[in-house]
Order: sequence, then C-alpha cells, then structure tokens
Amino acid sequence: MPNFCAAPNCTRKSTQSDLAFFRFPRDPTRCQKWVENCRRADLEDKTPDQLNKHYRLCAKHFETSMICRTIHFAEASEN
Repeated sequence: MPNFCAAPNCTRKSTQSDLAFFRFPRDPTRCQKWVENCRRADLEDKTPDQLNKHYRLCAKHFETSMICRTIHFAEASEN
C-alpha cells in the first residue's frame, strides 16, 4: 500500500518516486509543530498516535539538514 504525502497540494506517493516518506512524530510537541506547518485544519483534531500511524510527509518538505540518515545493519549469527 503506497504512502501519500499529507502536505497540502502535494500529490507525491511512495510508489511514484524514490523519495523518503516520514511518519508524524509521536512526541506531542513535535507532532503539533508538524500539524501547524502542514496548515491542514483536518489534522488538528487527530492524536499523535493517529497521525503517526496514518499520515506521512515526503522529503520534499524538509531541508536536507533536517534529515538524519541512519543505517541499520542486521547482525549475522555465526552458525
């Protein structure tokens, strides 16, 4: 199932691009900031958990310096 960008007038979805999509933060203060910056009244009554589970913003709405890239390595067991 593709992710759609929650930013107003943004039509990007994860199946159409190689852009990263970011979940809304669960932290209430940070989440509220994201909602304010989105300027979407319909998101204002949603909880941080609801927003985190169902809404994403694509990387086009962030400055490069705002994105922290992490690499996760799976540990191989020695069998």
